[in-house]
Amino acid sequence: SATNEIIEVGPFARIMAQYALRDRAALRAAATLGAAALDLAAGTWRGLQDLRQRAIQTGRAYIPRKYVIEGLQVSVGTGRSLSIAAGSAVQGGMRRRYDARPNAIAVPTNPGTTSRVYTLYLTNDGDPYLVEGTSAPEGGLALARVTVPAGDTGPTFAGTLTDVRTVATPSTWFPPVLPAFTVALSYPMPSTEYEVFLHVESASDLGRVHLVVTSKTKNAFTVENRGTADDIVVRWMAVEPAWR
Repeated sequence: SATNEIIEVGPFARIMAQYALRDRAALRAAATLGAAALDLAAGTWRGLQDLRQRAIQTGRAYIPRKYVIEGLQVSVGTGRSLSIAAGSAVQGGMRRRYDARPNAIAVPTNPGTTSRVYTLYLTNDGDPYLVEGTSAPEGGLALARVTVPAGDTGPTFAGTLTDVRTVATPSTWFPPVLPAFTVALSYPMPSTEYEVFLHVESASDLGRVHLVVTSKTKNAFTVENRGTADDIVVRWMAVEPAWR
């Protein structure tokens, strides 16, 4: 019945009703245990997510040490070409000298309705390339940012050039101080008291790597490359030891 009372309708019916009551109690117990297990699993998952997102974070960073000593200015050449002036630079841990290269590379046309931005860079071998975007790829020394306006399809380049060279003067005793590299964290750390561990995977010269973590915020930390190695690839781990 609706009140869990057994109605006397015969021995067989009474036995069947007893089985039904027992099965109903078992179902209620299973449902209760299942709900408790789900709550426990959800709490464990939230704790692991909090640990992964806040207390321990890992990642990869590429830290170059490339700079122009003098020259290597980019200017408009003939037609849609760009020219690179003579100059010298430090790339791949070595000092390199380049002759002037008139009409070194051509700028693509832009038939679209919005402007396009490219970065002109040199590889460690000195080859010039244009890549779409505001930064050079790993291994590249950025020289200029090239903005191609919408509808620029003529025989002459009608865009603008922005100098993005990192210029520094090398010293016999101390390497020049270059801009620090900032590593953004995917999630804010609980505080700024976390530890940062760096593991260098590769570099132009592993014996000349000298990395120093100079500042930390909840959302990022800053690394300075005080050695002379270039093209450093680092695996990093940020750990909050006081996480609860």
